[in-house]
Amino acid sequence: MKFGIRFKKSAVFGLLGTTLMLASACSGISQADLDAAKQQATAAEQKTAAAQKDAATKQQELTAAQQKLADAQKKALPAGTSMLVGAKLMPPRTPAATPVPGSTPAPRPTPPPSLYEPVPFVVYIEPLTSSHGNLKVSDKDVIAGSIACTGSTVFKRGMNLVMRFEVFDTSTGKRLTDKDGATIKLRMQNGDEKTARFGQRAGGRNPTAPFMWVTQWDIPLNYPLGALTYELDIATKDGRKYTWKPPFLILPDEDTRLQVIE
Repeated sequence: MKFGIRFKKSAVFGLLGTTLMLASACSGISQADLDAAKQQATAAEQKTAAAQKDAATKQQELTAAQQKLADAQKKALPAGTSMLVGAKLMPPRTPAATPVPGSTPAPRPTPPPSLYEPVPFVVYIEPLTSSHGNLKVSDKDVIAGSIACTGSTVFKRGMNLVMRFEVFDTSTGKRLTDKDGATIKLRMQNGDEKTARFGQRAGGRNPTAPFMWVTQWDIPLNYPLGALTYELDIATKDGRKYTWKPPFLILPDEDTRLQVIE
């Protein structure tokens, strides 16, 4: 390819030389002017070749630098690390075992019998951040969410945790409300209890806002870091009682419970 290009350039410059010679013969251009024109053409060709070579060299240097950076980043991670999430190094997930051809695959887990038993109530719940807090340090609010009423599973000590939820009575198929005379309490794992109230979201500022149960709890400043569990104690006017616990998954590299991170 390069030979073809050089051949074409030589042909062009040869044609140019022939043209210049003819022009010299017809118009009386001196041999010195003709030689100077040839030298300029040759210099332009050499300059173009030098620029192409310089560009190729810089591209090689850039490729080498990128490879060097990739190698340095790889060496900076501990052995076995597969990804970096925020500031926490996560170990690689354990791949699922591949069945040996011809072997009998392991049986799938069987749900416990309690899963098929009827439940008196069904709960839908939303853990939310709050834009204010009630705990005080040096006469100032401690920690507040940057955006109010945002669903989250991660909180900090001093934050105001808001719980909004709906409860459905499976015996009637109706939503449980304050008109039913029901009492619902949020019970945290440290023993704190908060009685929920039934009302319209946003304090009625929006007439189309939904009505839900709501309560809130200030996370103590000395609360231990880690998982945060809770329960809902439901009591109805006719004497029925039920404790609802949120389902969660716990694995070495995964925990779906609420978390207090700092």
